[in-house]
Amino acid sequence: MTATATRLTIDVWADVVCPWCYIGERRLQQAVESSPHRDRIDLRVHTFQLHPDDNKTPIPAMQYLAKSHGMPEAQARTMEGKLAAQARSEGLVFEVERPAADTLDMLRVVQLGNQHGVGWQVLRAIQSYLFAGNDDAYEHETLVRIAAEVGVPADEAREVLGGDRFADEVRADHQQALQLGARGVPFTVLGERLGIPGAVSAAQYGQAIEQAWEQVNG
Repeated sequence: MTATATRLTIDVWADVVCPWCYIGERRLQQAVESSPHRDRIDLRVHTFQLHPDDNKTPIPAMQYLAKSHGMPEAQARTMEGKLAAQARSEGLVFEVERPAADTLDMLRVVQLGNQHGVGWQVLRAIQSYLFAGNDDAYEHETLVRIAAEVGVPADEAREVLGGDRFADEVRADHQQALQLGARGVPFTVLGERLGIPGAVSAAQYGQAIEQAWEQVNG
């Protein structure tokens, strides 16, 4: 590697409530940390609100999934149990019984995190708390505390949550992903040219990082 090597940007679109985003981000992080280029990789977080019409009042995730997928709650629980096993095999906490609701406020806090250079950390911290099954995950003071723990001033987070700041940025990120061909999340773009829809293995992310690195530094 030369001192003049071009930095590799990795853009990730995600929703906080998306289990495959939660799992995929962990695998991507592992791939980045294992890469010989890790000191020259920049992770950039973009928000993608999967269900803008969701109710702001949290309901049990199994009830939410049963309704949104048109299936019995028992079937939804079985489906989530398989996801939970995958997440736990990655070292992630994953409780099937967790709250589900509109994620706009959470995503606005992620956007604020980006302003402070810690959007990735904010996203991961909120996800970890939500998937741990905490009933207060959507409460504003909870989001303020989580953001503050990773470097976002609490007063700024509280001000954002008290209004509608960053709502336009959330919508703009969503539109950008659609224009790039995304039909869901996670959606990852490496070096502004190599796209990966969905969550892949850490090894596949690693291979993509090498390919993108050669493309931007070839």
